[in-house]
Amino acid sequence: MNTVIPSERRKSLRVAFVGGGSGGHLSPAVAIAQELLTHEPESRFLFLTSDRAVDQQVLSASGLTGIEAQVVPYASWPSQRSVWSSAMRLPLLWRSLRQAHRCLQSFRPHVVVGLGALASVPGVVAANRLRLPIVLLEQNCLPGKATRSLARRARLTVFGLPVTEELLQHWASPVLTCGTPVRIGIRELAEMPVPAIRVRKRILILGGSQGSRSVNQIVAATFGAGFKLPPEWDIVHQTGEPQVADISEHYRHGGIAARVEAFLSDMQAELAAASIVVSRAGAVTIQELACAGLPSILIPLSTSANNHQFFNASLLEDTGAAFVIDEKKIDTVNAFRTALETLLTELNTWQSMAHAIRSLATPNAAMEIAGLLREVANSDCR
Repeated sequence: MNTVIPSERRKSLRVAFVGGGSGGHLSPAVAIAQELLTHEPESRFLFLTSDRAVDQQVLSASGLTGIEAQVVPYASWPSQRSVWSSAMRLPLLWRSLRQAHRCLQSFRPHVVVGLGALASVPGVVAANRLRLPIVLLEQNCLPGKATRSLARRARLTVFGLPVTEELLQHWASPVLTCGTPVRIGIRELAEMPVPAIRVRKRILILGGSQGSRSVNQIVAATFGAGFKLPPEWDIVHQTGEPQVADISEHYRHGGIAARVEAFLSDMQAELAAASIVVSRAGAVTIQELACAGLPSILIPLSTSANNHQFFNASLLEDTGAAFVIDEKKIDTVNAFRTALETLLTELNTWQSMAHAIRSLATPNAAMEIAGLLREVANSDCR
């Protein structure tokens, strides 16, 4: 087994973030890196990401400079249900592990941060073989398969949303719940008083970092069925690349003022201009909404791993912070229309939901996790 031996006394902090495949996995890493740079400007970062375009979009929009980024192809773990297909994936999995191993051995990080999902597996396994200290981030109420399988290799697992006591009792590594890290600009939104938010007359519609056909269809069907938006209101809708033209046409046909974009790079500005949000229920998005104090209509992705988005959304619904729409039900459009009408016309309900979602904000999460990473790095360099 090859081992990377840390120097006796570190100079600039080196952190490797491994994982990707969605903005929800990479955005917390960007937030933590920004925070680390405020304390140690000479810090260096390695990102081992997936080959999805969204990973490069997030890193390009991050404003981080001097980072190293490498794409590490990955394959799903072998499955007992299909021996043949599992055997076919083994060569790719082995290549992924070797590539991650070489990158980490060259970069010599003081700490490796696993960001969850399948794309984190090669880097965390390679880090374990190199005997590097590992910290796992899990943002959702229900941990994913990758985080569960890698927990025994980690020095610490940091959760973003509350998880059950039963899960914590059987977790394979020490656990802390710090909240979900968000970027510096998003944290500043938590300082905005709730009454000032309602002055805005904008609905922000988000389909996740890659857009959502289902969210787009529900919104288009609602406005196509004659729903009238008050004339002083407008819409910003992030659709994903394939449906920009179609959704733009729906709004034009309905006479609705709308800006339709494939991808929104400045989420701070978009949240700061809205007072109602329609969104998926990823953990990072939920924390961004909480910091911004924005009542929401959440449409959880029904195919999310272990249905974790439903559990995330249920947390907000139970605290009175959001309406939750099941995209698989027949009456989805009617449910969406009712929720939107309530937020537009019932000020007391809007205010109650705004205060409820703001109560879930953890704007200092990135600061706390950055401190934990520095502690781990320092302890291994003594």
